[in-house]
Amino acid sequence: MQPLILSYNFPAKYLSKLRMIAMKCGARVRVVEKREYLDPIGSLCGVCGAFETMYDGEGFPGLMLVLAHFSDAQLSGFLQALRASKLPPIALKAVLTEENKGWNSLELHEALLEEHTAMQSGTPIHEQSGPSENG
Repeated sequence: MQPLILSYNFPAKYLSKLRMIAMKCGARVRVVEKREYLDPIGSLCGVCGAFETMYDGEGFPGLMLVLAHFSDAQLSGFLQALRASKLPPIALKAVLTEENKGWNSLELHEALLEEHTAMQSGTPIHEQSGPSENG
């Protein structure tokens, strides 16, 4: 499958830069709309069936990326190009895995935010098998 980048909350000026970087790496960008936030990440990436859900709650702030179907070399090249670009830092990034493909965007965002906060504070990240039950 062609490498795919799910993008969240990118303003138009940043989205066009992201698409240029992706194109150079042989990937395509798919903008995830807020109404799709309850769909499993795997569904958004084309690895499992689509669900007919409609989210109408609050979104989340900040940029987030999910990278799917990248080889190690493609992933490394994309991340290197992303760092070299004029895009603002994107703290919340994930690679599609067997573990997270069933999570929805809100669950993934919560898990990434928790992980990022723990890394920033130097607090150990407690192991979990999925997003917390609270969110």
